[in-house]
Amino acid sequence: MNLKKGAMFGLESRTLRKQSGRLFLESFRRLTFRLVGGQQATRLQTTKGAMFGLDARIALAIFGALSVISGAALYSAIKEAKLISIITQLNELGKAYDQYYLDTGEELDITTGNFLKVEDLITNTKTGWKGPYLPLESKASHSVNYQSYSLSLHEARDGAWSAPTDAGWTAATCTATTVSGGCYVWTSIYIGTSAADLQLAEDIDKKVDGSVNYVEGDLRIFKGISSLAYYALLKYRPSNKY
Repeated sequence: MNLKKGAMFGLESRTLRKQSGRLFLESFRRLTFRLVGGQQATRLQTTKGAMFGLDARIALAIFGALSVISGAALYSAIKEAKLISIITQLNELGKAYDQYYLDTGEELDITTGNFLKVEDLITNTKTGWKGPYLPLESKASHSVNYQSYSLSLHEARDGAWSAPTDAGWTAATCTATTVSGGCYVWTSIYIGTSAADLQLAEDIDKKVDGSVNYVEGDLRIFKGISSLAYYALLKYRPSNKY
């Protein structure tokens, strides 16, 4: 009986040792797998990190280039919109004058030089007058406010002007005997005295005529000697005075 118990105990001990061995081997394999897997994951993460860093630098370079391009495109769009706005407003001034002429049957009077009395488009007591014809305020008898500029109407000859100055402007005055090339109504914008103002006038000229020519074309530029300011004048229609 004791022998049987000893044999059974020995058998059970060997069985437990085998099971413990298997458990140990299984635990060792799991630990090895975790270690190896961890190293592989670390290498993979390191590789991914390096790739991400490279991708990020490429993306930043692309975004930087796009921001420069977008900035230039935005500036160009703003500039284009400003030119279109000014030209549109000059034409709207001409249309207001047309309506005044249709209602009253008269052209505007000359105030000084080649300037027409544009304030009559804002307030007037002439027979047939149905204004105001402009949603703008009169700045003086010969001009109205538009943003930071002023707009005016003029009479001047269509032929080439002698100079982009007061002298050339005066020489272009329309009279009953000096209308060679035709006498036209011109809408104008008083811009300013700086180099940037001159650049704006030239940009308007390029937009209208395709190139810059101060004394010829549908857009003329002159600089007042007394005011030292640049004007851009857009030819609108023939005058009915002469």
